[in-house]
Amino acid sequence: MRKSGYRVIARNLRLSMGEIDVLCENSKSRALIVVEVKARERSPGDTRRIDPETNITAAKKSKLRMLATALTKQERFGNRPIRIDVIAVVFERGSKKPVELRHYESAV
Repeated sequence: MRKSGYRVIARNLRLSMGEIDVLCENSKSRALIVVEVKARERSPGDTRRIDPETNITAAKKSKLRMLATALTKQERFGNRPIRIDVIAVVFERGSKKPVELRHYESAV
């Protein structure tokens, strides 16, 4: 995300109604970006496509929208554009290095 011009403000940010995986700021527009990270692992040598992002349910999308709205009501984050992105990460079992990484802007 840093390579895309984003500055990480917080990780695992807890609010009264839930948690935001990553909160970033776009260094150009100063927009806030709520990032939901979904990760899965696959067996070594498995070439099937794995889509961790498909595990974001309608209920989770609703909760992410509520969390984003709650952020805009905080004085330090108010009056700024906000969007919700999704990062999908696939790891090979036993490895900490991602074999796939997909970033979906404004996904929710």
